Formats: sequence, structure tokens, C-alpha cells
Amino acid sequence: MIRRKRCSPPPGSSAARSSARATRACMSCAEFPLPAIVLLALFGASEPPKTAFDEIDALELRARIVQLAGGALEGRDTPSAGLDAAADLIEAALREAGLRGAGKDGSFRTTYSHEVLTPVAERCALEWTGSTPLPKQSAPSTGGGARDAAPDEAEEEGFRLGIDYVPFPNRSGTAEGELVFLGFGIESKKEPYDDLRGDISERIAVILEGEPRHARMFEGPEITPEADLHSKLVALEREKVAGVIVVRRGAERDGSQKSDHAKVAPTVVEKLSFRSTFAIFAGEAPREPLKVDLPVIEVSRAAAARLCGEDIAALGAKIDSNGKPLRRDYKGRRARIASASAVQPVQLANVVATLPGADAKLAGEYVVLGAHYDHIGVDARGRIGFGADDNASGTAALLEIAQALAKKPLRRSVLLCAFSGEEDGLLGSRALCADPPVPVDTMVAMLNLDMIGRGKVDEFAALGTKQTPSFEKLLERARTKPTGIKKIVTGQGDELWQRSDHYSFHQVGVPALFFFEGLPISANEDYHTWRDTLDRLDYEKIERTAKLAYSVLWSLGNDDAKPPRPVPEPRK
Repeated sequence: MIRRKRCSPPPGSSAARSSARATRACMSCAEFPLPAIVLLALFGASEPPKTAFDEIDALELRARIVQLAGGALEGRDTPSAGLDAAADLIEAALREAGLRGAGKDGSFRTTYSHEVLTPVAERCALEWTGSTPLPKQSAPSTGGGARDAAPDEAEEEGFRLGIDYVPFPNRSGTAEGELVFLGFGIESKKEPYDDLRGDISERIAVILEGEPRHARMFEGPEITPEADLHSKLVALEREKVAGVIVVRRGAERDGSQKSDHAKVAPTVVEKLSFRSTFAIFAGEAPREPLKVDLPVIEVSRAAAARLCGEDIAALGAKIDSNGKPLRRDYKGRRARIASASAVQPVQLANVVATLPGADAKLAGEYVVLGAHYDHIGVDARGRIGFGADDNASGTAALLEIAQALAKKPLRRSVLLCAFSGEEDGLLGSRALCADPPVPVDTMVAMLNLDMIGRGKVDEFAALGTKQTPSFEKLLERARTKPTGIKKIVTGQGDELWQRSDHYSFHQVGVPALFFFEGLPISANEDYHTWRDTLDRLDYEKIERTAKLAYSVLWSLGNDDAKPPRPVPEPRK
């Protein structure tokens, strides 16, 4: 709206006086030159357009979350191949919506450096040392995971670090020996079940991650401690194996409940993630450091098939079916493995885009919409922290809102940010605020969406009104719009204020709001567990929350007034 001459009716007017209201509006507008009249036509309405609301749809939200929280992305740990694939999905969606990259030279990424455990490439190896050449064969379909290599290409290239194999974290050394397949590498008295019977000393043990998916063994659908990879390695060292090759079963593996959860995700990840850390789920104690002195690598299903001459995952399926251990001695098939990792700096990425404002006077100011797209990865049992609610829900909402904003730009510009590294201490948002794609003093406000898919369908919590009280009226105004949200809880949740990406903006003086599904956080028993899955989300609630977020952005982007700058606070 234009500040110097208001076209809106005086307070208290009603539909009965609509004619007089229209007359006054026309007389007032007549005092403006033509450009101002055009601006009033564009910005005089305080209501978000219904067509934009219609762009935010529960079915589309679900389709986006299916991709982001699918098993192929393996919990989107920072860093990981799954995180990179998620960033690609987000960038593609922002491009499709018509947004511009906000990074340098129009890039959709801003990068930052962080030290983390990574492979030492020159000390890692997977080599065939059999007496005969490595046989040519077509790799089995992985259903996601490593790319299927053509036979000639596979033979010429050898095994590739980061695609065919990765070292196991903190296991250094080399080993060479004959291969032996030992099922899942489980030695259990409880079932009873024993993959390690017989002499396996000085051999390279090939084992599948996880445990048999047998309906009446290992507690059926729930992955048990028997699947713990650390326990397997301790048992294998006791049997004096030379080294260990762990085979990942592929994207069809659920990782938490032996189900079809991940099969719905069409995403193909062409890289094999090095797991710099294993997830520690809520309620579980931190692990003791692994005390074994074995070289260990993890390989793709396709690489295992080349080494062993058969589909190892198919052997696992036989064990799934009959619940009986299965061993294969591969005479003449030998391999050399080398494993090494060290803490080194890596480049991590936020995905950033901008939508230019439609008012030349305000287009240099930005409203920021953000959500983190990372999660906590995979644990040592092979259970995936899917992060459907935390935070595929918020990321999907960001993408739907971007689509709506593009249909009718705001007066101010919009900066959209999908952050990495939130689970590791707000790494991505802190880095972005330290080196922003637009000046911090041009940021009018920031709205953060994190975990918006659970709880009462017509209610959510908004944090930030204590720090910026003017947000209360803004929220109440948005609540009156046709979003389906009836109640917004404010003034509570102080314990969460510093735990998501809005806080990084607050600390540099940007007024910040945090939309969260409901309080207390303990009401969500699946928070930071492998049970944070697609089937437990309320997609109607995500749609409603996203629509209200859009309404808030509409006001922040179009109102003449701006929220006051907050005072940064000591971090607890």
C-alpha cells in the first residue's frame, strides 16, 4: 500500500456503504499521477490472492516429502550423498517455480567450510587380486544407490571411491585375502542364529548390513541390536578375519521397519555415502568408541556383485525368506582393501533463491523464508532417520510457498534458504548470516519452518513474539485468512528458541519467527528416531501451516511498516 494517500475505507465502514467507499477511493486516486495509481492497483489490497493459496496443496506436499524422506537419501546427514541429492531436488523445484539463484553469479548454492571426518583418498582402496581377470558382468539393479555400470566401463574403471566403496569411519589399515560371504555377520544365542560357524581366519569377510527380514525372527519388523555393525565387527575380529567388506542392500532397504517405506521414493543417488558419524537416536546412550583393529570398507550392491560373481542382496533375500544362515566360499576370488579417514575441511552447501520484489522502492528489502533440509542419517544398525517431519515437512512447505509467491510477487523481494547442518549446531544458517547473499540490514524479517507435520491439524506454535511483540498482531491477522488454522500458540516454548535456524538471524538483528507443530516437543514421541516416517505425517496440517506462513509473508512483504530490530542475546 502507498503510505501518503490511503485508498482504503475509514474504520467501521460496512458493506452498506460500499458505494460511498468506492467513490472516495476514486476521488483519492485521482490526485495521484498514473504510476501511483498503478501501484495502488497492485498493492492496495491487503488480502492474499486465493489463486496463490490454491498453489499450496497437500498432495503436492506429500509428493515432495516422499522424495526428500525416501530411503534412497539415507537420512540426509551432513555431509552425505543423500544430502547432496536433496539439495539437487530443492534447486530443481525452485528453478521450476521461476526463482533466481541468490548465490554468486546466479548460483543456487552458497558454500561454507566445516571440518568433519572424511576418507583419505590416497590411503583407500578396493582392488581385485584374484588369479583370473575380474569377470565382465552386468551389475544388478540397485533400485537406487550406486549407478549400474556397463560391463566394459566397470572393468576399465576399477572400483571408485565414493561410488563403489567407502571406508568405514575410524578403521585404518589394509588387508588382502580370499572372499567369504557370511550372511549378515550375526552371531546370536537369542534366536539362535550363527553366520560365523566354521573357520574364516585370514579371509576377507563379506557381510550384509542389517539383519534378516524374517517375520518370526529378530522381532519381525523392528530392527534389533543384533544388527549393530559395531557388534558384528567385534565378533569378526575375534574370529581372526583379515578384513571386512560390508554390503549395503540398496535403497529398497527401509532401515527402520522392514517395509516398503523407501520404495516410493523415485530419487536415484549415484554416490555411496561415507558415514562420518552414525546417528544416535533420542533416548539412546552415546556409543563407546569401536575397539577393533580391522580394515573395513562398505560397498555398493553392484560392487559386491562384481567381486563375488553373484548378487549378494539376492542371497540376503534367501535368508530373509527361510531364516537360515547362508555361507559362500569364493575360491580364487581375492581382494585387497585399504581403509583410512581423518578430520578434514569439507565444503557444505545451503540452497538459496530469490524472487525480486514488484515495488521499485521496496525491492531492495528482503523477507527471508527458511527451512533446514538435513537430518541425522543412519545408525549402526542400519536404521534410517528418515526425517519426514524433521524437516522434510518444512522444506516441502518452503517449496510450495515459493510456487505461490511466484504467481504474484510481493512488494519486497523474498530470499528463500534451505539450510544444511542444522542438526549439527545451525551450521548452515550461521554460515549464511556470516556471509549473506544479501546484506543483513536489508532483511526485514525471517520466517523459519521446522517440524510442521504432527499434532492438532488446526493448531501450531509460533516462537519469536517475545523477542518481537509486533508479530502477535501479524499472526492474528494471518489467522483470519482462509488457511484452516484456528489457534496459534505464542509466548511459550522458550526451551526451543535457540534450537533452529531462525536463531542465527535473530542473533544478527533480524526479526525472526519460528513455526513449529506444537508444544511441548515431547508430545512427538518419534522426534529424532527412525520412526519419523511418511505415514505418521498429517499432510492437511502441513498445507494449513504453509498457507498461514504464506499469509504472514504476504503481510511482511507488502506492508509499509517493518518489525523493529531485536536485541541479540547470549547463547545458552
